[in-house]
Amino acid sequence: MTNQATSPTEFLTALLRAVRDVTGHRQPPAWTHVSKVQTKLATDNVDAVDAAIRLAVKKGWLRADGDPASSITITVQGVKFLET
Repeated sequence: MTNQATSPTEFLTALLRAVRDVTGHRQPPAWTHVSKVQTKLATDNVDAVDAAIRLAVKKGWLRADGDPASSITITVQGVKFLET
């Protein structure tokens, strides 16, 4: 990862920001492929991305399609989290 997060919270926040960026900041639900977000994050660590997606889904910040997720979208709650 080029801008390596120093904590899980920072990685999760970076993931949510990457989803927003990849979807062009369109209003939810704007779906994208996980591979595009992973490329935006500049990481090869599929396990970290999957774990962060699962946590974000559990918190209500993302919605995911597939197991493991192949497509994701940020939720209104996720956008609000990023704005705080």
